[in-house]
Amino acid sequence: MKTEDFEFVKVDWLDAQSGFSVPMDLEELMSVPMVETTSVGCLVHEDKEKIVLGFMMFGKEGYFKHWQMIPRGMIKKITKLKEMK
Repeated sequence: MKTEDFEFVKVDWLDAQSGFSVPMDLEELMSVPMVETTSVGCLVHEDKEKIVLGFMMFGKEGYFKHWQMIPRGMIKKITKLKEMK
């Protein structure tokens, strides 16, 4: 398995949030903006529920040290990146 076996993509998505340190009333809580997030990596898996990006792959065995699973419901846009020369 090589990185050439995968497409490189940019994923724009909304990250989940939670809080524990500062008490907030409902009005304050509703004013917290959503966090727009961008991830770039190898698209190593996708199905109807999720995608998985790989960022660091070891050798030909296909072991990923750094990966990210993003639920489809959080994804705003997936852009395929052009081949770099």
